[in-house]
Amino acid sequence: MTDTKPPRATLPHRLAPDTPPERIDEIRRRVDELDSSAQYGWGHSIDFGPFSKEGLLAEGYLTIAGCLDDWGWWPEDLTGTRVADVGCFTGGLSLYLSARNPSAVYAVDEVPAHLAQCAYLAEVFEIKNITPIETSVYSLNDHIEPTSLDLILLSGVLYHLSDMLVGLHLLRTLLKPGGTLIIESNAVDDPDHSYANFGRFYAGMWWQPTGLCIQDMCEFMGFEKTEVRFYQEQRCLVRGRRSEQEIPFKRGLNWHFDSLEDARVRTMDPSIMRPADQRRM
Repeated sequence: MTDTKPPRATLPHRLAPDTPPERIDEIRRRVDELDSSAQYGWGHSIDFGPFSKEGLLAEGYLTIAGCLDDWGWWPEDLTGTRVADVGCFTGGLSLYLSARNPSAVYAVDEVPAHLAQCAYLAEVFEIKNITPIETSVYSLNDHIEPTSLDLILLSGVLYHLSDMLVGLHLLRTLLKPGGTLIIESNAVDDPDHSYANFGRFYAGMWWQPTGLCIQDMCEFMGFEKTEVRFYQEQRCLVRGRRSEQEIPFKRGLNWHFDSLEDARVRTMDPSIMRPADQRRM
């Protein structure tokens, strides 16, 4: 990580300049209602044009989008693709993705009050390619077909999953071969150790993994070419692509497999371990 301030994107949606004042007042009232009905209020800061609504998470989502744009980690043109914003909250990143012309943006959140905010923004900005889905990560395969997505964004979610491995494996099943998973996560910047602290000091957070731990979990759950970058203190972005290789170990994973035989020999013998694993002992 450098001391350079991370880039920040601009939300591509605004109310039309000729929006009648009474319509603006109606939108403002509804946004305030959605704010007050959610336990933690409005999520993402949104500039509607005639007015702005500040959110709990402020404009952090625009920093995330700015980094991904600056690094070339996701396409500028998503024409014809199907993407998912898992853990969308107010939907700031869903809105951002929708402007790149995908055929579908699945905005996913398990908290109804959060998803209601996203659904309302899609209505207000007349966005037709956003589909809100109320479900958890673990049930997402009940709503989206296997191998149907080109890109999944998992922002601010991984460390809230009680079972990170199962969550990653399920998301892999939804991606097309070669499809991209992008993770934004709280993390420890320790490139030499792979562990996840139990989130006892972070209310509402199950885990605080190291960047290497996230990379390892992605690799073991069927992703390849995984990259990790810290864009600010204790926050990282991770990108991996769905591999066609079988995941190495299946026993104990909360998932049905036709066979529990290992795809990789279980051993602690350094002479036959992969070099990458030897370095991590």
